[in-house]
Amino acid sequence: MEAPRHACILVVEDEALIAMDLQALLQRAGYRVLGPVNSPAGALALLDAEEPDLALLDVNLGGIDVFEVADALAKRNSLIVFLTGHTAQRLPENHRHRPLVAKPYLPQVLLQVIQRALMQRASPEQ
Repeated sequence: MEAPRHACILVVEDEALIAMDLQALLQRAGYRVLGPVNSPAGALALLDAEEPDLALLDVNLGGIDVFEVADALAKRNSLIVFLTGHTAQRLPENHRHRPLVAKPYLPQVLLQVIQRALMQRASPEQ
């Protein structure tokens, strides 16, 4: 079973080159990209206009945690994947059950995590 390739993925990443690489990777894989944005304020502004199917959140955005955005997405029941050089212990308790992809990551590993999350959402009985 394939994950929905038309899914919309929010990219929140403060490193410009990483953000551009993520955008290109996701678009090549057939996903629609919302963003990228480099701040919690930018991400929250996008959420006012559109609801992504999944969000890729860099944990540390120029010294500011992304958890305000994660909380807003959680209230909407959106899928979240954290991107970080830290361990899951860096995440607040209420977000530790979410997928975490350690930086640096292999593009194929990230795509597999995204596909798995979208497939589980599409097939909740599994």
